[in-house]
Amino acid sequence: MTISDVLERLNTMRRPRAQTAPLSLNRQLLRLAGPSLVENLLQTMLLVCDMIFVGQLGKDAIAGIGLGGQLTFFLQVAFMGLAVGNTALVARAIGAGDKREAERIAKQSLTLAVVLAVTIGVFTWFVAEDIVRVMGATEEVNAIASGFLRIVSLFAFVMGVMFIGGGTLRGAGDTFTPMLITGFINIINIIVAYTFIFGNFGFPRVGPLGSAVAMTVSRTVGAALILYVLFKRTKILPLAWRGGWGFHRDVIARILNIGLPGALEQVVFQAGFLVFAALAVSLGTANYAAQQVAFTVNNFSIMPAFAFGVAATTLVGQNLGAKDPERAERSAHAALKDGTLWMVVMGVAFVIWREPLVQLFTSDPDVWQPAQMCLMFIAISQPLLAVSMVLSSALRGAGDTRATLVVTFCGIWIMRVAFGYLLGIVLGLGLFGMWIAWTSDWVVRAALITLRFRTGRWKTLRV
Repeated sequence: MTISDVLERLNTMRRPRAQTAPLSLNRQLLRLAGPSLVENLLQTMLLVCDMIFVGQLGKDAIAGIGLGGQLTFFLQVAFMGLAVGNTALVARAIGAGDKREAERIAKQSLTLAVVLAVTIGVFTWFVAEDIVRVMGATEEVNAIASGFLRIVSLFAFVMGVMFIGGGTLRGAGDTFTPMLITGFINIINIIVAYTFIFGNFGFPRVGPLGSAVAMTVSRTVGAALILYVLFKRTKILPLAWRGGWGFHRDVIARILNIGLPGALEQVVFQAGFLVFAALAVSLGTANYAAQQVAFTVNNFSIMPAFAFGVAATTLVGQNLGAKDPERAERSAHAALKDGTLWMVVMGVAFVIWREPLVQLFTSDPDVWQPAQMCLMFIAISQPLLAVSMVLSSALRGAGDTRATLVVTFCGIWIMRVAFGYLLGIVLGLGLFGMWIAWTSDWVVRAALITLRFRTGRWKTLRV
């Protein structure tokens, strides 16, 4: 039995045999959010395993892979923007019952992703060292980060296919298949990382760059599986190999109308994130490593918000496509309620178990105390993260990406970066001052995104 057969059987098992009435809003929400939550948990466990492996090699390895990973996220912004536009438009088309248009949107998004991937990959390969050097880390950290960046950028096209393919399935209402694929490739990633980082099973010892090799191999397998599902297995939105390719100006214009602000939002976010990281680097490797450990643990806390955000994006888009804005609004509120409850629980867990969580990632006592401090800030900010992430996802599902761009800019650059520089560097409060600013960022974003959502303007946007 092949992997694709397993995927099909599992999808068949989860489909109800007979469904005489539409699913309730809560059941729809849970069927979308549940697999997304598991998928995000699997992704987070992957990052955790990689960080545990790399953490055995010392704080330079942690800092180098952390920096390389952040720069990789920054290079993903084009794919993220495309995925936002693709998912929102596919959801609208599915809600309106127009599968042919949904297929056309998906194919145009894949075409754009491949073109962008080639451009990004070639550019990054030649300037990786220059990009890393700007961050001001030590030579040891720079060498690891630039090597990581080069390896990942060489296969940027598989990253693009996974973003767009996964977004297409989610927009169509299938969050289960991306979860299964993520689970499978995570197993591959862990095995390959363990093999090459430490040189096990007779393979060469690559060191921290083994995590980049593992990431590339697993993403390649994941991209192949997603394409197979889209073109051979899915019954929700089956794609045909022929027709719909080339460049269709009308569809591309609609994708970019939503996707460009979405991509710019990610540029704003990732650039601010990198500057915030550079501030931590200036405080010493131990402080930066502590921040990286805290952010790795933080990936657990954002899982519920991400999962219910995915559900909000899909349901808001589909209900607006079906001309039912009131149900779209109820979907967003239900997602916010459930997401906040989960995140508060995570925050309490971080407070109780902050010490063993930190020590899981590093044996360096210089990193323990500042990392625990960062976890306390993360814990108390959980409701703010829930509001910002879920309602922002709902607005993206409606195509209101310009509003989320403005909100992200205000939070990241005014509060996190500028205020963080003032408190942490100018006033000398160090990492403590920077994380006061980190919390202030989420206060501002939660407030602004709530105000925008309550205006209801997103209900009448033309996409």
